[in-house]
Amino acid sequence: MMELELRVLSRRQMRRLYRWEMREAFPRVELKPLWTILRLMERGEYDALGFYRGEELMGYALLRLGERFVLLDYLAACQGKRGMGVGSAMLEQLRRRYAVTAGLLAEVETIEAALPPEEREKRRRRLAFYTRNGFFDLNYQADIFRVRYTMLGWSASGPIGTGEAMEAHRALYRLGTLLPLYRRYVHIPIQEKEGTGS
Repeated sequence: MMELELRVLSRRQMRRLYRWEMREAFPRVELKPLWTILRLMERGEYDALGFYRGEELMGYALLRLGERFVLLDYLAACQGKRGMGVGSAMLEQLRRRYAVTAGLLAEVETIEAALPPEEREKRRRRLAFYTRNGFFDLNYQADIFRVRYTMLGWSASGPIGTGEAMEAHRALYRLGTLLPLYRRYVHIPIQEKEGTGS
């Protein structure tokens, strides 16, 4: 497995990462505003981590810190570094770093039949990547700011209960989201509308 050095990113590095990497890697609808990330970092509620080979940034992980659980908010290899094993190497280091917590939670976009085939395949590969790296299905979906996620988890101490994961997931969003926005845009788990048959 690729050896990478984990470093905590400064505010300046975070700004650069957001501008040059995150905007390319994630759909706009999934990106938190930069000021929100910087504020959470300042309050000690967010880890912004870079993974380096020498002085070259290979990938990054941004994580929301809760009382017991940690939410893997963003994980990506940098442009030109994908398909080289960077993602698996980063997850290995994250599992070591957060082994003392109750677990890691990961939001992975749900595979939906209505999506174009290439998008379905991309999401299928992403889901397979996490399961290959020790994450397991938490048996619920979430709708966060109009994006539907399948929830996965990992814990050094074994399986995480669905109810425990949902409560921790809700708590992580309640920490940094204004109550009216939370009530309108954070649905953990998804509550299907009556009569939809889904």
